[in-house]
Amino acid sequence: MKSLSLTTPLTAVRGAAVAVACCAALLSGCPNPNAIGVQQTGGVRVLCVLASNGQPVPNALVTVNSTQVDHSGADGVVVFPKVPVGPQSVTADAPGLHGGPVPVQVTEGNTQNVTVQMSPSQ
Repeated sequence: MKSLSLTTPLTAVRGAAVAVACCAALLSGCPNPNAIGVQQTGGVRVLCVLASNGQPVPNALVTVNSTQVDHSGADGVVVFPKVPVGPQSVTADAPGLHGGPVPVQVTEGNTQNVTVQMSPSQ
């Protein structure tokens, strides 16, 4: 009769325990492991208006640096709260209208105001 050995299962458990301990040791030196690679951000408040008379343009599709997109409200305003710090470009489009690009310099923790004057599309 062959005897059963508990050595193999215990070796696997010990290996897993060592791996967990190593991961815990590596992360213990990092106060917030989720903060690795987080960009500094600021905000951009965009007002879309008609170039001809300054009236707000509701429901305009507003884009910040080709990465963030949203629609303006009934008052022509849209706010992007988390835009990477640095130079950005804002454009806006609505049926038959286009505005921008408008440059804006985003600074950490601040909200920059931008007005995009929209004219008939060419």
